[in-house]
Amino acid sequence: MATAPTRFRHARLYLTFRCNSRCGYCNVWQDPVFDGHRELTSDGLRRCLDELAELGVTYLDITGGEPSLHRELVTAVRHARDLGMTVELTTNAIRFAPLAAGIVPLVDTLNISLDTLSAERYHRIRGTDTLDRTLALVESLRAEGAGNLKLICVVTDQNAGEVEDVVAYAQRHRVAVYLAPMFGYFAAQSEVRPAGSVRMLKLAAVNGRSTAATSAETPARVPSSELLRRVAEQRYAPYTTVNLAFVHHMRTLSPATATACGANSRILTVGPDGRVMLPCYHEWDASLPWERPYRELVRDPELVRVRDEEVGHRPACRTCAVFPYLGLPMSHRLTTPFLLQAFSRELDRIKPYAAAPTPERRAELLERSDALLAEVERVSAPLRPGEHLDELYHFEAAEAGVRTGLARQPVAVEELLADHAHDDCWPAQRTPHRLVRLLYTEILPALAAEARHDPAPVSALATDVWDIHLDCWHILLALLPGGAAPDVAVRQRLAHWCARAGQVLGGRSAAPALALLACLSTLPAAEIASWGSPRGHTEEPLAVKLLRSLAGPERRAELACLFSPQFTPALTGEPVPADGATAVSERVPTPEEARGGHGVERFVTALRGADTGALRGALRRWKAAADPVTAPDIARRLLLAELGAGPR
Repeated sequence: MATAPTRFRHARLYLTFRCNSRCGYCNVWQDPVFDGHRELTSDGLRRCLDELAELGVTYLDITGGEPSLHRELVTAVRHARDLGMTVELTTNAIRFAPLAAGIVPLVDTLNISLDTLSAERYHRIRGTDTLDRTLALVESLRAEGAGNLKLICVVTDQNAGEVEDVVAYAQRHRVAVYLAPMFGYFAAQSEVRPAGSVRMLKLAAVNGRSTAATSAETPARVPSSELLRRVAEQRYAPYTTVNLAFVHHMRTLSPATATACGANSRILTVGPDGRVMLPCYHEWDASLPWERPYRELVRDPELVRVRDEEVGHRPACRTCAVFPYLGLPMSHRLTTPFLLQAFSRELDRIKPYAAAPTPERRAELLERSDALLAEVERVSAPLRPGEHLDELYHFEAAEAGVRTGLARQPVAVEELLADHAHDDCWPAQRTPHRLVRLLYTEILPALAAEARHDPAPVSALATDVWDIHLDCWHILLALLPGGAAPDVAVRQRLAHWCARAGQVLGGRSAAPALALLACLSTLPAAEIASWGSPRGHTEEPLAVKLLRSLAGPERRAELACLFSPQFTPALTGEPVPADGATAVSERVPTPEEARGGHGVERFVTALRGADTGALRGALRRWKAAADPVTAPDIARRLLLAELGAGPR
């Protein structure tokens, strides 16, 4: 049986089960099992949050029911922020306005439900005549300068024709909107509110879950391919978030396949009275009373059993698409959904700096990105998740290193350890995201700053950046075994864009980041050197490593002059100077000691001869000792050692 994960960093706090909406696609107001539950007082909430923080939770999702019905909502939000947590809160806006002043400045994201702009349809879907309150709340908060709002639009067959209207509303008010295709996540749900009352829906509930008979009578609802297409086509719309990993999940959902879910493995599910709900809020049929600290409850044998044997495997789990539970595990499994999620996140980060595409331009981008996304799915299809919650991907010991699905040849032990020095896949070395992120973290913000002085050249760059984003993915997908080298035209287009950007950013702080991307193109090294060099950039060692896979010997030799001298042997293939004699009699450090930075080299050397079982055991202990604060440093140290560029 798997051991409990090292830390829970996320928790979903169902502050109350009470709700003043009557949405057809939600069950909380219809199923009597959610009635009459005790709710935590202010003191109880503080203690609950203190224990979650002690457990390691840094991200708190406050939901319900409708959280604004709990009289201590402000207390919960304020205390979570005092503990340093990132706080996300979801509301239907019916009674939220009086609380807004005390809450909005404290939450990182305020989700506001808005499925339609039609009052009649709003009533049919949500069962209340309160659309005016939702719109008034959004507009008043935006007028006051709130920049942390996000609209949640559940897209169904009832409102699919209005998606563009909701998107246009979000754009007018400069507020993000997330488009979520509706899915079957409760028994006996429907798209519109059943006529009448709770009595119309006769669920035979057993402590939170309808009986097998009721479930069998209600087949899982899955969005149509047409609905998914309509949602996906909005991915280039400004202020609009479309998670392509979610769309992929819905498109490939199969009752024959277990679902990777984070319920009570990555995300702790806490009920209104502090109980841990098992297996989750949507399949709840058991719980652990909050009679012991959460640090003990997460190791309870029943929680571990349900997590390992039932979560993701129940019939309802296999047709589930509750993304708050599914999205987080995608970040811990380097498979197709992770790559699609990374691509989606990049679109959202690039949008504030990129020119909004015209309808013709959007059609062109959709065609190009559809082709790329198909290639992402093809290339990543063989990738396998790890054998354990703490493993980011499958690996096996090989004579020449470690065999994974991420490279054609075995990779160095240093790479495996560097990837697993981190909690999730985002810093993994062979995902395209690692270098593509330079676009929105450094290059585009710097161009936007320069646009204040000379907008003309920057405007053209902002128009073309969508193509550059796709080009970078085409180039970097070649890192994976099934990836093909891109057409020369792709590298040439990137070269042309980098050359123009270099004229704007030459000598500026973002020039090293731009130079790293330019090295992936056909741009001559001399031209790159005229406006920048990657020397000293955080990602310089990684770029050197990736160029060994992406560039031929002549190109690497040409580029060597741009990089720090310590990386010349790695780029040119020259022999690395021999290290000093190592005292072989020294004790091999434990994984915990090595993770702390003591004797890392000896630890790596010992693992080179380990079999798969020993390697897996050492890695689990290494991962269990992970410290997010020191992770970047230890990962860099390992990368430098792999390149022969570490301290000697």
